[in-house]
Amino acid sequence: MSELKSAWEVAQEKANKLGKLSPQEIQQQRKQECWQIGSAIAQKYLNDIEPPNLAAELNNYPTEERDLIKPAILNHLVQAMGLESWSGISPNPTKYDNRSGGVYPRLEKVIQGIAIIDPNLQSIIERIRELDQEYAQAVRKTRQTVENRGRETLHQLRLSGTAVGGINIEATQEWQQSWNKLTEPFAPRLDNLKRELIKASCIISSPLKGLPSPLDGEGQGEVR
Repeated sequence: MSELKSAWEVAQEKANKLGKLSPQEIQQQRKQECWQIGSAIAQKYLNDIEPPNLAAELNNYPTEERDLIKPAILNHLVQAMGLESWSGISPNPTKYDNRSGGVYPRLEKVIQGIAIIDPNLQSIIERIRELDQEYAQAVRKTRQTVENRGRETLHQLRLSGTAVGGINIEATQEWQQSWNKLTEPFAPRLDNLKRELIKASCIISSPLKGLPSPLDGEGQGEVR
């Protein structure tokens, strides 16, 4: 059994502490605990250098609980899918640094996890990959333009050598403005694909009060 406690066991412990609960209350607690378990599994998958096998993790739970955990994993992974996970303002923009210090292509990791949980989403996943390629190409083109302008400026100041080679593009205001402008047409396209994922999958609204829905804060980045 997984290191995460069974949702049923947790619900029973709470029932013993709080007194007898109605069947509806127990079911709601069960849904909440399964949602928390699913979110924890997804975050561990995103954080670890050697992520857990999502299919194996799910098989640790009874079928009824599994059906409640899967939507939470998908919800968490969809929230983790943002433009910053593809090509953002960072020294190594196409990589995601996890807590353990390793690197992994963030988008690919997210969509691989989604495909494991729901293989029927493959056609939408391929469209997301296509959008990623288009976006990465636009980022490279914009980056090259900003770099060339920076070199021209340094050349006019009669600077060369290491000064030219050591330009930190991401630290410049021009790059940040260019990147913000670049993302404008791509963010809504990504959000539309995320909506399609949600519609085509088993994702449901969170049973936990105060937790975001899959597209809350859309276009603003990913879950960390």
